[in-house]
Amino acid sequence: MVAAHLLRKATFPLDIKLIERRPAIGKGVAYGTKYICHLLNVPAAKMSAFPDDPEHFLRWVQKEEISRGNLVPSGVQPNTFVPRQIYGKYIQAVLDEAEIAGKENVRLERIKNEAVSILPDGNGATISLSTGQNLRVNKVVLALGNFPPSDPFVQDKSFYTSLRYVSYPWSAQALSDLEQDDAVLLIGSGLTMLDLAVALKEQGHAGAIHVVSRHGLLPYPHKFTKPYPTFLNVETAPKNIRALVKLVRQEVKNAIAQDCDWRAVLDSLRPITQQLWQQLPLKEQRRFLRHVRIYWEVHRHRVSPGVANTVSEMLHSGQMVVHAGRIQGYDEDDRAVDVSLRKRKISHKNYAGEESGNTSEHEVVRVQRVINCTGTECDYRKFGHPLIQNLRSHGFIRSDALAIGLDVAPNGALLDVDGMVSQILYTLGPPRQGRLWETTAVPEIRVQAAALAEELLGMKV
Repeated sequence: MVAAHLLRKATFPLDIKLIERRPAIGKGVAYGTKYICHLLNVPAAKMSAFPDDPEHFLRWVQKEEISRGNLVPSGVQPNTFVPRQIYGKYIQAVLDEAEIAGKENVRLERIKNEAVSILPDGNGATISLSTGQNLRVNKVVLALGNFPPSDPFVQDKSFYTSLRYVSYPWSAQALSDLEQDDAVLLIGSGLTMLDLAVALKEQGHAGAIHVVSRHGLLPYPHKFTKPYPTFLNVETAPKNIRALVKLVRQEVKNAIAQDCDWRAVLDSLRPITQQLWQQLPLKEQRRFLRHVRIYWEVHRHRVSPGVANTVSEMLHSGQMVVHAGRIQGYDEDDRAVDVSLRKRKISHKNYAGEESGNTSEHEVVRVQRVINCTGTECDYRKFGHPLIQNLRSHGFIRSDALAIGLDVAPNGALLDVDGMVSQILYTLGPPRQGRLWETTAVPEIRVQAAALAEELLGMKV
């Protein structure tokens, strides 16, 4: 998207080099899925790539429906949740159209390769690729997206080398070579887990699907509601999490009393969430991450009704079982692995109306495969990727104070180990989580992409 904005807006000679190691540029992990059951978690009317043209994606997908109906479901409306595969095609189309419409002296070079080191200096930076090629550039945008999850903590980690364990849920082998009746354990109960569960369903899997996470909470489904008036003012809002949570809960009660859904209350916070986050003291941000984060995520990052219905059916039929607790250890033999769980004594209902509490303290589940769906690792100090290691070892980047992203200036410029703002390195999306908190969804990223392009063009890259 940054490349598309540069192509559209540049008025002077410009060479844009887009480096991507995957065969297809633009799709990434989310939109490169092969499963048609993987739907966008946001309706079509809110998925435009351009903040100043909110219906751009809706118009595009409706046009595609007419010209090539096999690509999209029939009758796409503003509230339709379309397959993620289609959004990948949309992003590619946006880039292609921007390239075609760009000025003659504004060029895009697609480079199928991987950057393994960046060496900034006073005049720009030298990028080294995995093939040994070096590129000389003036500015660098690290559009890194999300990184794989870390392995869950256990005392004996030897099982994590087993062929029965899949550390990366989007790897090609995650759901391959399974017998139809094999039992599977999915670690984590968020959106990634739901993706794996519905993919298993789509490929006809009939075996048990066990899910384990600390709280056993599932993301709630979307429900279309009327807009709710803003009830918090950034200037007067409390600067501590306890008071903020209390205010939101009270407002939810008020909304329900007026026959309004709680989702509308949370949605009304979206325009000011980043500001509320930024004015919290570091101590309060840490408190949020420890105590509130999981509840915010399951209520705020919701799933499409279609996926929620599929998961509800699996829960009701007993094919899926959700466990709240932690993994204590693994005991593998030649036929399966016994996973020991220490369970939490809690009780709550998931959106299928099922009780997700636990009555016993320990349980052992026997499965043929364990897949890590715990979500992306955000602590850049833990990454073994050569590019991140290179930048960290030279002090060109540093983690934010919460270790959930990189330290960045308001304009997206990266801070080095001494806190100096880079004039060469910039980023957007998930790496800015520590500063912005809400920075992983299209509505936030499209604004950052447009602003970053303007920033770079203003510097006459």
